[in-house]
Amino acid sequence: MMNFDYLKDIPELQSLYGDCRDAEQYQRCRPEDSATAARRALEKWVKIIYLLNTWEIPARSSLLELTTFEPFQLYVGEEMLRRIHYIRKTGNIGAHGGQVTKAQSFFCVLNLYDTIGAFLKSVGRIEDYAPFDKSLIPNVVMMTAVTQDGQTLIQNDHLEQLAKTPAQPMVVTPSADAPSEAETRRLYIDIMLAEAGWEVLEQKGALLAGKACIEVELPGMPNNSEIGYADYVLFSDNMTPLAVIEAKRTTKDPLIGKHQAALYAHALEKKYGVRPIVYYTNGFTTYVQDGIYPDRTVLAFHTQQDLELMLQKRSRRNITDLRINEGIAGRDYQIQAVHSICHHLNNKHRRGLLVMATGTGKTRVSISLTEILMRNNWAKNILFLADRRSLVKQAARNYAKLLPSVSTTVLSENDTPDLHARNMFSTYQTMIRYIDTDKKVFSIGRFDLIIIDEAHRSVFGKYGAIFDYFDALLIGLTATPREDVDRSTYSLLDLEEGEPNFSYELDQAIDDHNLVGYRAYLRSSKIMTQGAKYDDLSSSEKEQLEQVWEHERAIYHISTNTEYQRDIQGSEIYRYLFNIDTIDQVLQDLMENGLKIQDGNTLGKTIIFACNHQHAQLIVDRFHALYPQLGDDYCVLIDNQVNYGQDLIDIFSTPRNEAQKHIQIVVSVDMMDTGVDVPDCLNLVFFKQVHSKIKFNQMIGRGTRLCPNIFGQGQDKQEFLVFDYGGNFEYFNSHPNGAEVKPTPSLNQRLFSFRLDLAVLLQDAEYQACDYTKNLCEQLKDTLYEQVLTLNEAHISVRKHWHLVTRYKKQENWVYVSEIEAQQLSKKIAPLIFSDDTDFAAKRFDVVCLLMELSLIDSTIDGSKPMERIRVIAHRLEKKASIPQVMMCMPTIQKVQTAAFWESIHTNAEHGLDNMERIRVELRELMQYIGADNDTFTIDLKDVITDGGQIGVQTLRTTYKQRVLDYLEENIQSPVLQKIYHLEQLSETDIRELERIFWQELGTKEEYEQTYLRQERYKLYGGHIAAFLRSVIGIDRDLAKQKYIELIQGDVLTPEQEEYLNDILNYVCQNGDITRETMAQQPFCEFPWMDVFHERLTALVQYVDTIHQRINIG
Repeated sequence: MMNFDYLKDIPELQSLYGDCRDAEQYQRCRPEDSATAARRALEKWVKIIYLLNTWEIPARSSLLELTTFEPFQLYVGEEMLRRIHYIRKTGNIGAHGGQVTKAQSFFCVLNLYDTIGAFLKSVGRIEDYAPFDKSLIPNVVMMTAVTQDGQTLIQNDHLEQLAKTPAQPMVVTPSADAPSEAETRRLYIDIMLAEAGWEVLEQKGALLAGKACIEVELPGMPNNSEIGYADYVLFSDNMTPLAVIEAKRTTKDPLIGKHQAALYAHALEKKYGVRPIVYYTNGFTTYVQDGIYPDRTVLAFHTQQDLELMLQKRSRRNITDLRINEGIAGRDYQIQAVHSICHHLNNKHRRGLLVMATGTGKTRVSISLTEILMRNNWAKNILFLADRRSLVKQAARNYAKLLPSVSTTVLSENDTPDLHARNMFSTYQTMIRYIDTDKKVFSIGRFDLIIIDEAHRSVFGKYGAIFDYFDALLIGLTATPREDVDRSTYSLLDLEEGEPNFSYELDQAIDDHNLVGYRAYLRSSKIMTQGAKYDDLSSSEKEQLEQVWEHERAIYHISTNTEYQRDIQGSEIYRYLFNIDTIDQVLQDLMENGLKIQDGNTLGKTIIFACNHQHAQLIVDRFHALYPQLGDDYCVLIDNQVNYGQDLIDIFSTPRNEAQKHIQIVVSVDMMDTGVDVPDCLNLVFFKQVHSKIKFNQMIGRGTRLCPNIFGQGQDKQEFLVFDYGGNFEYFNSHPNGAEVKPTPSLNQRLFSFRLDLAVLLQDAEYQACDYTKNLCEQLKDTLYEQVLTLNEAHISVRKHWHLVTRYKKQENWVYVSEIEAQQLSKKIAPLIFSDDTDFAAKRFDVVCLLMELSLIDSTIDGSKPMERIRVIAHRLEKKASIPQVMMCMPTIQKVQTAAFWESIHTNAEHGLDNMERIRVELRELMQYIGADNDTFTIDLKDVITDGGQIGVQTLRTTYKQRVLDYLEENIQSPVLQKIYHLEQLSETDIRELERIFWQELGTKEEYEQTYLRQERYKLYGGHIAAFLRSVIGIDRDLAKQKYIELIQGDVLTPEQEEYLNDILNYVCQNGDITRETMAQQPFCEFPWMDVFHERLTALVQYVDTIHQRINIG
């Protein structure tokens, strides 16, 4: 008699019963086979549920895919999902030859028993099932296993017998053998250890080589018995203790176990002669202490091989062999860049940043750094990450060429990559897929060094899970000027804002003749900037616009008998209205004034940056219409809608003398902005405005590379041209930092956040008193809760917020959600919500409707745009009345286009929400019939192009801070700055002149305050301009000491007095000023001034007064 024997009486489940029986009878004697059989039974049970619900089972679908299907997860509920994933994960370990403990196999069998029993009870196939009885598990195999064909799970005529009643919620029968909280915690940690290849022993106190041993007794602990028990000790194959783990309750802060873990490590070191790596964890958050670097968090445990390498690194010497292979990176600035990172790493830092202008050899510098670290035994395995396949391929080619003896593979390209290669290259997107899986291909210690190309905030935001997962040195490369690198990027790389390890920027590279500069032609299109007055148009132009007016009359329900026209806005051009004449004039300007090659007969290679795909296509079409004699290949479109776009980029990038096919002009949307190496590019056309300073600099970088002999033998590229039709130089002169470009949330992320915002607002007593809005609030929370349930805790992105995810997988935590909790959910959980391509149009409509609903109860939200969008959608649906599904909803479609409807929903919030929800539910499925939003018009209105003159590369306005530093560098010898440096008295005229220079000439007082007064040290003396400058340029310290010696009439200072005087001068150099009051504050208030200076203390106070008075008038 065994626990699963009751299934014998259900004939339609005999195949399932066979696997369940095997799982139970193998549990004690063959735990791996038990877990494998449990997983096999689970898969059959999952497919039975699919059949019952008539869900399609995709060909070759994995168990993970089947169990993460959202309808399935909603069907089984959170409690069942936890059990299902435990069986699946443990079964995977057994099926792939891993070690499964008896405890793990027991909980597999127990979870399988409860899962199947609760399901059969919920569908009415059984009235109830008995609690699991552990004593019924046999000690030996009772019968020979007979595995039946899993394809024939259940005959179709048995489906109705299996589900006798509609499915009810699945409720587990309580068992005395259910795991305790401590056991559950242990199982979480055990699974993480199993992911890292560790077999966890079941017997407490047992010691075995190559295993994770539990409850290991250790002498010498500071307690009454002098004995302690380490939760886990991980031993190597030769019985070296590689790591000790101190595990605390999930509700406790793991930091409380830090000292205890260190004591265990000390005891192990005393016994075995090796101090192990230390982990302390609560199951959700895990810290590692390796004896080299400060403690840090990790999202998984290291493998045995990882830990052995970590112990070896303790004896690693500093990087001393700094010889550079000049065939890799031989320029002076490249050598400095490599050395700066090596010195930084020697000082026990793990992360760094190199800022180097496009074209100065960032990749070569990274190769040289890799070669030095390999030679000094600091790194063996390297991971290079970039955001585009073309960049990955390009980097891999360069590494393979310059480091030919090191194995190389590209994950983004190869179907079967060499997973043991020492140099690995991948896009961020591909690497996320490798680590966000149940079975981890790479351990957290697989790589010694990770190099990230174009390190900026969006990379850390979207793909931060990669850097959280891998426990490696991390070096960022970027062409973004250091002043424009986001503060969070510096923070993530553990650097001070604006202080990369090394920078070599565009201006310096041009001065050093390592890059070329540009001349910019400033152009202005009247129709793009000012639009067009209807009254100023010719009769033929007005006639063209009738097609636009007819369309708008229909949308806004304006009678055809009513006269309707309006002025054209500049913002509509190349978004709604596409003007031919502007494009023609831009192309003619380029062809006449662009730099040319081949004795001035052929336009040099050119990139035109367009607003969008339709704009780009029209540019290409107009070029072919204007210059048909040049052929179809002369000017091409490259964007993400073009098939084989990368092939076209490769052709365009090939030097003209090597290419079989010549492309001279590329019109692009986004794809040519970064990562394209075209040294012979001579012209850039900005046919759009770019608000991101970072992106603008990257786009400018497309033209900066050197190109010898481009105009003939000995005639090298000296400059390139920029045609600016977007007003970009003017914009960045008035907005030096550009606009803040925030990452665009995914559609599912916006849906989650909007539902959450609406649910939080509806918690108010006013709405809880109304049945409809109260129910709506609960429905929204149920939807959010169900979405959180679908999050797979094996995924690293989820594990990063494991504690929060676990909290909101409990429905009781959704009863009331505070605004702070909602903010946490929006920031940390919403980005994790799985994004698929299904119902994309319907979800976009959901977003519009939810935003409209929010505007009805939150006056700070503007509802005009979503209202207009819904009206436009309804108008477009009305045109598709021949579709039966659309015709059925025609009353609603017509209603939402009336002014009366929108007036009615604003009269009462409850009424408005009810109506909007009805509309959302009724119309969302019709979105599939609308298709792409293509209500645009091509027009040909006469434009006026204005020539705004030319500027050179140095004219582009920099940030205020950079302007200040440039000014000080150039004018450090000016009389007033020399007075500050030499502690001479400033006059009122001096101070007013400084205020004029720094608050008017270099920028405004507001810019000064925004740049500097947010920092504490500049706040101390109220933003005093001279104190600020003294903190920047410093003082002549020798002269300053001499002034004090003069006050004490030439006496010799004691060593202690000189040390204290240095402390005062250090403070002045850092903070710009000092007063008597300062001496009574930290850190000076604890100094024994009287004991050190005695009768000289009066002179010291007088000295402090003098320093202060030198820059203060009156």
